[in-house]
Amino acid sequence: MGFASAVTRLAITLMIVLGPGMAAAAEILSGFYYGVKDATGASIEIRPDAEGFLGTFFDAQGNSQAFEADRAGEIAEAVLDMDGRTVLMRMAPLPYGAEVTIIPFDAAGNLVIAAGRTLGFVRSGLTLPRPGPDFVVAPRDDRGRITANSFLASYEFWRPTGVRNGYLSLPERFRTVIRLFPAVQLDLIWKLCLAPAADRALAIALRGQGVACGEVIEGIAEAQRSGAFVNYKAEVAGQKATLRMTVRCADFYPESKQNCDRAALELGAQAISLETAGTVLARYR
Repeated sequence: MGFASAVTRLAITLMIVLGPGMAAAAEILSGFYYGVKDATGASIEIRPDAEGFLGTFFDAQGNSQAFEADRAGEIAEAVLDMDGRTVLMRMAPLPYGAEVTIIPFDAAGNLVIAAGRTLGFVRSGLTLPRPGPDFVVAPRDDRGRITANSFLASYEFWRPTGVRNGYLSLPERFRTVIRLFPAVQLDLIWKLCLAPAADRALAIALRGQGVACGEVIEGIAEAQRSGAFVNYKAEVAGQKATLRMTVRCADFYPESKQNCDRAALELGAQAISLETAGTVLARYR
């Protein structure tokens, strides 16, 4: 186990991770976790020990296998046998449970990153956070139109492909407004970097931001390991609240004049800021 983890540790930082991944040092992997959505029927029991973690993985058919996991910060990394293949399992704690990424090895012992998948698990006794009332499902393609308010209310719950489609479906003027909020722009870039065939979206999103996909993925992974990810997501949430009010006022949603005036002042402050996605990322690495 230790050898496999040491060989693959660098590759892990570049692997596919989804969605709102909110790993934090304050969250400890311990107890019983049950799978949701694509992982329904599976479960994991895990506890920390002096050398990492000990646990048991139960698949949807009722089969089980015990594992020993290395520790990378608060993240557990183990090698399992699954569906006739050897896989790397990486279990990252979330406030409500865990994000489990499964990546198979090929016959030569190399990780097959493109075949990786990420699954959601909820700690026993807890429930998943729910999207807000403005949530919409992710667009299936980029040929339609989506309102900026719906996009901002929903993208954190979508897979990267949905974020790509939604971003390209936004009116250009709102993509320009979003760029004035660099923490939100970075969050979008991170998800676009994980999406397949996202060259067109990335050409728009990365322009003038001082970052490239490799450093964004590595930087966010570093923030997750160090515990800085919680502060990063708090900054994203703060900027997104102002941004949503800005676009709601621009699209004539029923908001008060006081709220719209305050959003306009905050938008003006953002417009003269020298911050970019790159400077935001640098604070959390």
